[in-house]
Amino acid sequence: MQRRFKAAIAGLLWVAASMAVAGPSCSPGMLPVNGHGLWVDHQAGAQPTLVFEAGGGNDATVWSRFLEQAKPLGLSTFVYDRAGLGNSEVDPSPYTVQREVAALAAALEACEVKGDLILVAHSYGGNIALLLAAQHRQVKGVVLLDTVIPGYNTAERIQKILDTYRPQYPEIREKAPKLAAAVIPMMEAYPDTAKALDAVSLPPGLPVVDIVAEKPAVDTPEEAATWHAAHRAFVQKDTSRSYVLAKDSGHKVMVDRPDLVLRAIETLLQRITVQP
Repeated sequence: MQRRFKAAIAGLLWVAASMAVAGPSCSPGMLPVNGHGLWVDHQAGAQPTLVFEAGGGNDATVWSRFLEQAKPLGLSTFVYDRAGLGNSEVDPSPYTVQREVAALAAALEACEVKGDLILVAHSYGGNIALLLAAQHRQVKGVVLLDTVIPGYNTAERIQKILDTYRPQYPEIREKAPKLAAAVIPMMEAYPDTAKALDAVSLPPGLPVVDIVAEKPAVDTPEEAATWHAAHRAFVQKDTSRSYVLAKDSGHKVMVDRPDLVLRAIETLLQRITVQP
């Protein structure tokens, strides 16, 4: 794996070196967005900018190790904590996934993140990344890391998720009230989030690398097979999409198989550079 990782780095360096340098960075800190503060960290470098979207109740620290591994690329990076997570303030407004997407778009604009974007999203973050990609032409590529994808969720699966998490609400409220204020509304809005994701219409030809964990966060082998089949069906809808099985990886692909994530970024960089 180490050899594959070094090969991916070497391939990316020549691409990044030929690209323009982005504008000034947004120093790590709080940014007022939609009536609350978001913690953001935009580091300027070569374009395109890698925008990282964490999963579920995770904050930007989930990307810390991968950002260090990707630093030799010299690319601009943007990470942030969604409302109520990490260092960010709770959003007092009712939760919707569309509001999350709007907050990310506003943060990128406030930090003057211009030019092409490559979104790298994990787990629940795939909802936000795909909705943003459908709306903003700055997005030139998406890397999905064991994320939910359009067409996967059924009413039965959504109900199972809610039945799993709802009994945990009292403990979360008691032990982590700030986290509860962010995560519980997100979970309760999940049926609407699933509908929004299913309605996503990505631009035809948008490159998407869909990396799926060999051992996803599901309960049975049958559910894992259904998960993988849904992802294969998703990529078959557009020839610019590709399916990558992350062998020996659990749900956090960026931790278990960073080499595959780097290779996916390399693939998207090469596609961006050859576009007219």
